[in-house]
Amino acid sequence: MPDSVLPVFSQSYEEARDKFLLLSKEHGAYSRSYKHPSACTPNGAPLMLETAWIGPRDAKNVMVMVSGTHGPEAYTGAAIQLNWLNGHKGFPSPSMAMLLIHGVNPYGWAHSSRTTEHNVDLNRNFVDSYPSDTSSQLTEQVQALLCSSSPKGPRFKTIFIGLIRLLLNVGITKVVNEISNGQYTHAKGIGYGGDSAEWANLTMRAVLDEHLKQADNVTIIDWHTGIGRYGEPYFLCFDEPFSEEYQRARSCWGAAIDKSNAGYSSGQRPDYQGLLINAARDIAQGFGAKTTTAVIEFGTYANLKMLKGLLIDRWLRYHADEENLQIAAKLQTQMLRLFYPEDERWRASVLQHSETIIAQSLAVLNTDDAS
Repeated sequence: MPDSVLPVFSQSYEEARDKFLLLSKEHGAYSRSYKHPSACTPNGAPLMLETAWIGPRDAKNVMVMVSGTHGPEAYTGAAIQLNWLNGHKGFPSPSMAMLLIHGVNPYGWAHSSRTTEHNVDLNRNFVDSYPSDTSSQLTEQVQALLCSSSPKGPRFKTIFIGLIRLLLNVGITKVVNEISNGQYTHAKGIGYGGDSAEWANLTMRAVLDEHLKQADNVTIIDWHTGIGRYGEPYFLCFDEPFSEEYQRARSCWGAAIDKSNAGYSSGQRPDYQGLLINAARDIAQGFGAKTTTAVIEFGTYANLKMLKGLLIDRWLRYHADEENLQIAAKLQTQMLRLFYPEDERWRASVLQHSETIIAQSLAVLNTDDAS
């Protein structure tokens, strides 16, 4: 990958936003900015969710790319969007369009946190109703462990020893599920799904309602980082196996769709609740569109190391203060690099793979158009 392409990766929320607005304007995009009503950047500037629509407004075949569901992961998703804009020369069909949703969780991005302004994991917030009594004894044990902290950071040793004991008692699958599925009872814990729809949730729904009403075929990718082999794409398709939607995903992205369990320590994908990708799919289908959807991760580090990132993220939210600013700054950088490596080989690999994935997606959309 030529060095000239790598500047699509940014060092701050503001830098990435400026690049996105500039390139969107150069492409004559129909763009909209959604200002957060209450939160702002650490410097007091407005927080914005940005969108850009490239192509005819009445396009029947639409591809949607989302970045920033989990704060710092936005840097990679945004770079993929910018890279596509840099290389865009036209669609294979005049009835095609691209919708770019840039920084769907701008608070998390600007504040280097995976969660929203309310410590809500946005990717557990898209539920039909918000359960108030889902806690079990295992939930209580896991959350108590994960929240174990000192003034110098999370108590990693205590947490990992406690988790190993739980693994031996109840099995790895149950413990991984408790950490990953989403929980709705511990607002200051890990994986909190909230007790109401977050601003980012409502705004995302409004964006899709505005842009997908006319669509017959919709392909949606939510870009993430963290799961899978280093620098390589890892596909998570949440459609029922062998359903029409699942088969379309498989025809679009190949047999990698069948390996959704391979990246987990337990060998089984957690039963995630409140996923953004499923809500987006349901909105498109509600308008009568056929859908092809996936969360696509780019692998960074081992699962245990990524768990450290979650623990640090929570500690920074609730335990960083003026007395440990240096420790907090060091931990924040460590957490950021777990989800956004500085390694240019990793970044080049991300761009190369994403170009192939987007080309495949548009080619299948073109086939859908012909059919």
